[in-house]
Amino acid sequence: MLDDLVQDVFLSLLSGQFEDRGPERTTAYLRTVAKHLFLKAMQRARREPPMQDLAAAEAAWMEFEGSDCGEGYLAALRSCLARLGDKARRTLEMRYARSLGRGAIASELGLSESGVKSILVRTRSSLRACVERRLAP
Repeated sequence: MLDDLVQDVFLSLLSGQFEDRGPERTTAYLRTVAKHLFLKAMQRARREPPMQDLAAAEAAWMEFEGSDCGEGYLAALRSCLARLGDKARRTLEMRYARSLGRGAIASELGLSESGVKSILVRTRSSLRACVERRLAP
């Protein structure tokens, strides 16, 4: 769940709704987005977030942010996004840049909602693996 959360935060950053105002404000912005995405996920699951989950999310964030304020992670993610196939890229764009739900994406692409879900799951997994390879020492 934490890997998905971090990836969703960076995808939201790349969606074009963010204005760079320096490393400290960027960090604060991304941390706030992560917190809201996490709490939203907990709400959807109809459960209260245990404090250890919030602490784990903060620890994961600090690990990904590293000493370069997340620039290495962002560069790796951008590179991995550039290598995606057309359908995966379009699906991510509709989901994250245009904030469309699975139903709307399915209609636009002529797929079923479960097909869209599968594309999103596989694409996020592929992106995660690609980023991890690029960041590995």
